[in-house]
Amino acid sequence: GMYRVIKRNRFIFLNNSLDKNMLRIVCAHELGHDQLHRNMAKTTPIHEFMLYDMKSKPEYEANIVAAEILMNSDEVLRYIYEYGYTAEQIASAMSTDINLVALKVAHLATLGYNLHAPEHESNFLK
Repeated sequence: GMYRVIKRNRFIFLNNSLDKNMLRIVCAHELGHDQLHRNMAKTTPIHEFMLYDMKSKPEYEANIVAAEILMNSDEVLRYIYEYGYTAEQIASAMSTDINLVALKVAHLATLGYNLHAPEHESNFLK
């Protein structure tokens, strides 16, 4: 995916060879850039190679937004507390990537929920 602002018009470009679930994740990630990093994209397009750099604050933030868009917090908490699901089971139930689940759980933990965030890979969108 790629996010770009051209003459005050905002664009998200998606690779049409992505499967349905990955397309949703990449689109939500690029929406994160639209909401958080619009000024950055006015001068430099946010390209695919940057998308995967979880050590980059803008990429991490865009992934958190993607997790927020795609996964309802109450639903994730229900899977954890009521059903005792693992991150893998939540990812399967919600048709998403396990690493996005890990980011969501880590974010919920920062909001004060008593959760142990599973590890996630830094290159999960590759």
